Amino acid sequence: MRKIQLNVSVAALMAVLTIGAPVRAQVTIGGMTDPKQGTLLDLNSTAKGGLLLSNVSLTDLEKIPGGVFVGIAGEQDNNTELTGMIVYNTNVNTGRGLYVWNGVKWTTFAIGDGDFDPLVPGEVGVLTDPRDNETYLTGNFGTAGIWMLENLRYVTGYTHSVYISYTSKYYGYPGANEQPYSTVTAKTNWNKSWGVLYNWAGATNGRSSNINESDKSYDAGHPKVQGVCPDGWYLPSDWEWNNLEEVIAAAEKNIYSSEDPSPMTSGFRGAMNYRNAPLGRKMKSTSKVTETASATNGTSKLAAVGGFDALLVGIVLEVEDDGTFRRHFGTHAYFWSSSSYNNTYACGRYLTHDNTGVNRYYYGNRSDLYSVRCKKD
Repeated sequence: MRKIQLNVSVAALMAVLTIGAPVRAQVTIGGMTDPKQGTLLDLNSTAKGGLLLSNVSLTDLEKIPGGVFVGIAGEQDNNTELTGMIVYNTNVNTGRGLYVWNGVKWTTFAIGDGDFDPLVPGEVGVLTDPRDNETYLTGNFGTAGIWMLENLRYVTGYTHSVYISYTSKYYGYPGANEQPYSTVTAKTNWNKSWGVLYNWAGATNGRSSNINESDKSYDAGHPKVQGVCPDGWYLPSDWEWNNLEEVIAAAEKNIYSSEDPSPMTSGFRGAMNYRNAPLGRKMKSTSKVTETASATNGTSKLAAVGGFDALLVGIVLEVEDDGTFRRHFGTHAYFWSSSSYNNTYACGRYLTHDNTGVNRYYYGNRSDLYSVRCKKD
């Protein structure tokens, strides 16, 4: 074990260690104490200074830029030799902050979901669902609260079915449009980033309200519904979807979207159908679910940097006399709220590739299967 008083830049030493030069000794920087067991580099806690990382503009989070790192002349992807390399990204379009190369793409450093500063919109956290150990990115939307930035995919205790039911808890898998929907093959080409789809009974964990709760706050008698969400999280109401939309619409450029602010117009809370263009673009992912899908026309930031990043994964439903369908894959995104409208319908949202607004509606048939995003208590 070696203790060394080094007169070199920390950034230079980190670059050597990360890129994989043949350094074998344990090193302490900032003091003469032995480095702690298990460390290659130990920054002495009493040293007066910080760790200065390379400042790099990452224009594509799935590539290592050329002409930036020593010995790498051209752009590269799938470079496993540099797995673990850390940089500070200065590019506002992909999201400024600390990034690590995982061998395939750059991923942001996220904080725990309990550590958010409510005054810092756009912060990204990580939620681990203790029920199945699935992890989700979460985002801070200021006064609208903390929301999951990915679609839920919890299925334990639920039935994989598309049979029409307003009371049984069902789920299905999004995927290529088909009729009839097959529970045998539905998961064959499923990508877990799409999440799963739930009927309203599944999303609300069996809730049976039959009154109109559209845009009613909890103070007005609308109960908070945990539903299918993990402990400490719940299914947001129609009122809270309105709050979220208001925040995203008014946010400065490059917080949630690459577009300029477009505050909601007066009366938006009570309006149904498509509202407030270009809000729909700001909530839609720029990523297509398949290479052959229609362009999303979305401008949301990636979930990794705090955008709502709605994927257009479609819907599963049963049409009377026509059977079961998987529809609108690659063109629409549907989301449940916890708010009922009557004993057949509930309030929801949908986004389409060819419309710049957000469709707020009360006629979501409770037997249809939609995506779910949870909100933090």
